[in-house]
Parts: sequence; structure tokens; C-alpha cells
Amino acid sequence: MNLLVVCIHVLVCFVLIIVILLQAGRGQGLTGGSFGGGNVQSLFGTKASSFLTKATSVCAILFLFTCVGLNILEVQKSQSLFKSPGAQAPLDVEQIKKALEKIKETDKTAPAATTAGADTANAAETAQTDVAKVADAAKQAVATTDQTELPKN
Repeated sequence: MNLLVVCIHVLVCFVLIIVILLQAGRGQGLTGGSFGGGNVQSLFGTKASSFLTKATSVCAILFLFTCVGLNILEVQKSQSLFKSPGAQAPLDVEQIKKALEKIKETDKTAPAATTAGADTANAAETAQTDVAKVADAAKQAVATTDQTELPKN
């Protein structure tokens, strides 16, 4: 369905461009020099200006309808921002805490041979406490989102 509307839209666009360019305006459009210097009436007959005006109107209306149709088709494909994602994996806070404890134990058992090693250990310990704080904050956020319900459409 979408492909059909796009094909019609492109066809209407090209026809609309051609019909507009064939009309005689202030500078006689493309008809002045392209068809032997004559006007559009010599090529299409005496009623050419009224035909081109009506053709322009019909093409413009078809163009608007295909634009609206394409917009409707795209809106139907999109998802709502208010729907909660169902397949999102839950955050396992306990597993994160266990991993942090293992890192702390390995840091305590490994002796710091140099001052650079001690600085690295201090930086790692600071990072671990920061990660623990973030994990606690995430746990609280999960708890608060479980308590609130999202609006349903």
C-alpha cells in the first residue's frame, strides 16, 4: 500500500512540474523557445490555457491527497511514546554488588608494589564506591517506577 501511494505521489509530482512549466506566464514559460518559438496554443490547440489550468488544479489536489495519505501511513507505523517497552531487561542490582565485592577483595589481597599502584588502587576504590552509589540509585528508580503506572491509550 505504501509503495503504491509513493509511486502515485512521484508520478503526480512529475506531471505537476511539467504542467506548471508548460503554462505561459510573464516570460512565456518553457513554451517560448522550446517549441519553435510559438506559443502553447499552437501545440495543444486553442483551449490549451484552460486545459493546463485545470490540469494544474487536479495535479495539485492529487499531490495534497498523496501527501496526506503518506503522512497517515507513516503515523500508523510509528509507536506511541507513552507505551512502556515490554522487552526491556531488568537491572540486576545484586549481581552488580557481587561483582563490586569481588573487585574489592582482589584489591585488598594484591599488595601495592609502587606508589603508582597505590594511586591506581585508590582510584579503583573511589570508582567502586561511585558505582555502588549509582547501583543504589538505580534500585530506587526501579522501585519508584514499579509503583507508578504509565497512562494507557
